[in-house]
Amino acid sequence: MPVLTTYPGVYIEELPSGVRTITPVATSITAFVGRVLKGPVNEPTVIKSYGDFERLFGGLWRLSPVSYAVQQFYMNGGSEALIIRVHNGAGTTQQFSVPGTTLLTIEAANPGSWANDLGLAVDYDTIDGASNATSPLFNLFVLQKNADPPGTYSVVESFRNLSVVPTAKRFITNVLKLESQLVRVANT
Repeated sequence: MPVLTTYPGVYIEELPSGVRTITPVATSITAFVGRVLKGPVNEPTVIKSYGDFERLFGGLWRLSPVSYAVQQFYMNGGSEALIIRVHNGAGTTQQFSVPGTTLLTIEAANPGSWANDLGLAVDYDTIDGASNATSPLFNLFVLQKNADPPGTYSVVESFRNLSVVPTAKRFITNVLKLESQLVRVANT
């Protein structure tokens, strides 16, 4: 319908159109692909803060330009990032035995030299009250080497009342797969 002009000026007439308006999308999301200290390999991982990056991917690492780029992204107001870690395939494994079982091989959940600073400790002071080596249950502690003082370790993950019996509620393979960010059972 035409606009009726009653006095001089500028008039606006809106015409129906088949064109849809452009919907806004988030512009503060970015993706980083590269070498980082640890974390899932070749798997896109959404993070919401630099703290998430430190926890999942190890934080700043002098051999990783990506780690510095992620830090700067969040320092400059970034809100969400997608991290894709690439790696050359090297890994670390450690072995320990639980009495009455074959040798278990525990390996780093993700490949990389970061796992060289990991250690394992096992004890038998479990919920069933037995604190001897014949107990069917055991506790597993994942340790990480401290920078200061040198030669010391801190417990970073602990898993209590584990079993090597596949039908047990706390079967070690299942527990580590679901609860650990650092290690997995390599052989079943």
